[in-house]
Amino acid sequence: MVGEISPDGNFVWNGTEWVPKESVEPAPAPETEDASNVFEMAGLGSEQENIGWEPVTEKDDEGGKGKIIALSFVGLLILSALSWVMYAFVIDPMLFPDPYSKSKFVSVVDDQPTVDDVIAGEGDPWACYVEMTIEEEGMTLRTNYDIYASSDSARTFSELKVPFGGSYSTDVWIDNEQIAWKISEDDSSNKSKVAISGLDSSPSEEVLTNSSAPIDLCFIHHQIVENMDANPSQKFTSDKERFPDEDGVRAVKVETKMEINEDDGAMDIAVYFDDEDNILGTKIYNSSLDCLITFSSDSFSKPSWVKSADSNTPMLLDLGFSSIWSTQHNSMVDSQYNATYSMEGAKVVIYDEMYDDEGNSTKVINFEVLIQDAMNGALIQPTNWNNEIVNCTINFTDSDSDGEISSGDVVSVDCEEDVLNGHELGIANENGVAEKVSMELSWTSPMFTIFALLGAALIISRRE
Repeated sequence: MVGEISPDGNFVWNGTEWVPKESVEPAPAPETEDASNVFEMAGLGSEQENIGWEPVTEKDDEGGKGKIIALSFVGLLILSALSWVMYAFVIDPMLFPDPYSKSKFVSVVDDQPTVDDVIAGEGDPWACYVEMTIEEEGMTLRTNYDIYASSDSARTFSELKVPFGGSYSTDVWIDNEQIAWKISEDDSSNKSKVAISGLDSSPSEEVLTNSSAPIDLCFIHHQIVENMDANPSQKFTSDKERFPDEDGVRAVKVETKMEINEDDGAMDIAVYFDDEDNILGTKIYNSSLDCLITFSSDSFSKPSWVKSADSNTPMLLDLGFSSIWSTQHNSMVDSQYNATYSMEGAKVVIYDEMYDDEGNSTKVINFEVLIQDAMNGALIQPTNWNNEIVNCTINFTDSDSDGEISSGDVVSVDCEEDVLNGHELGIANENGVAEKVSMELSWTSPMFTIFALLGAALIISRRE
């Protein structure tokens, strides 16, 4: 057989004879085309023929990723919705304080400060904010009252807003050294202050007892308890609700219905407390009235405008009935906010009040004596209609012997003839004749007057 190797392995049979193995060369392998050339040939062609050609597996991968992203997004939405439902209807209600029983409500209210507690100033600073809206016959009246009280100072801010009538506000600050006030109407304002020696009471007592602000509304929860004691059948319900609105804090609400004053119509009243039984505020309402009352125990400071207020202001007091109509006349000092003033440089005066064509008044002093001299009887000598000198004695009595000008002190004048008839008796210092100043909301325009009457009719006389 051709290619057969001999037994000794040294020869190979070529078909005719045995030939040595080394002389036989293997036949060359048939030539094949280079594989790289084959692929290069397959890749030849124009760029246009190759555009858009991609492996099918890549498109499948992208489509799978898009589906996964879409499904993940939908899943997140569903999870978020379920989480919101779980929070809103399960978790959130569990975080509210429990509703009150009537006995619990009475107990909690008894622990809240009364007006006497605030006046005493023994606890934290106290503030009450009253926002009131009255609507009737398409007209709306809005008023805001902010009342602050602490152991050594107090402040009231009142603001009135009416449609087409602008706004009017007053701001009063009282401490043991000064009384300051700012009266603003629209864009204009005037600021004044007067130095005092002290107060016969306290700043808090003066603000809470001598202000036209609706202080009683800040303590309406105590009145509710008193009414429930007298009328056990009075409406009482308690529930969970946020205060003051749906974005407010979690609170327990106690709701009732009663007349605030004897002649008032019945009002719906809701009182709110936090989870530590602290009062948050009150809502009072009917078909025409909405009133929101909130509280704070944060400390407060003197308003910045006090520093720039005009200090060249007369003392805030008067002598009550000051017109002289006889040979003898007595008047008692009535000091605004029960403030006391230094006698140094102060005088008892006899003056006339003159008016110009526009109705503006000016006080013209005719006679004056130092208060220290008047305490021992000071002599003045006006003349009568015959131009004859008449002796008059002016006296000042420090009724409480405090060495200050204060409420209850007495000023008198005693003349030999009726030479001072028609004159006025007063007290003055270097800043002029003392007088009281209105620091309450002023009804200076017809529009304000209309709303004042409307508000009085709604709050005092309205019946449901």
